[in-house]
Amino acid sequence: MQHDASKNQAAGAGMNTTNTLSNEALQQTQGVRAPWRKQAFSTALVCLGLAYALSWVEMGLALMTGPGEPIAALIASRALIAGLYGCVAFRLQWARWITVVLGFTSVVLVGPMLGAEWHAFPVAALVTGVVLVLKLAASIFLLSPGASHGIR
Repeated sequence: MQHDASKNQAAGAGMNTTNTLSNEALQQTQGVRAPWRKQAFSTALVCLGLAYALSWVEMGLALMTGPGEPIAALIASRALIAGLYGCVAFRLQWARWITVVLGFTSVVLVGPMLGAEWHAFPVAALVTGVVLVLKLAASIFLLSPGASHGIR
């Protein structure tokens, strides 16, 4: 009794596969991850830009209630943040990490005070809350592996 391997091979062609994903499926899976990683940095920049623009609105709302701080200090702080965000846009590693730390720190320190701000000035609290959400999102996106692509 001689066994004919060609008959078994034709009948059970699918039985010999040990890899559950074909090469085509692996390439499709890798293609799904790549666009998200490429968009992480640009999404972080959009979040930072919106947070920066809303910080000027926040400053205007604060000035409506009366200047608690010197106006020059408010403008200088926003100018420094603009410089930092510009360095992030140029993909400088140190600026990215400082932005991440400042984003998480502002969420931790300012977030608990939103309730008190809501009672005093609800519109300002709403703007501050949106700024915090944008800074948190930007920090998370800047921590993603795709955001570090091309970092100097």
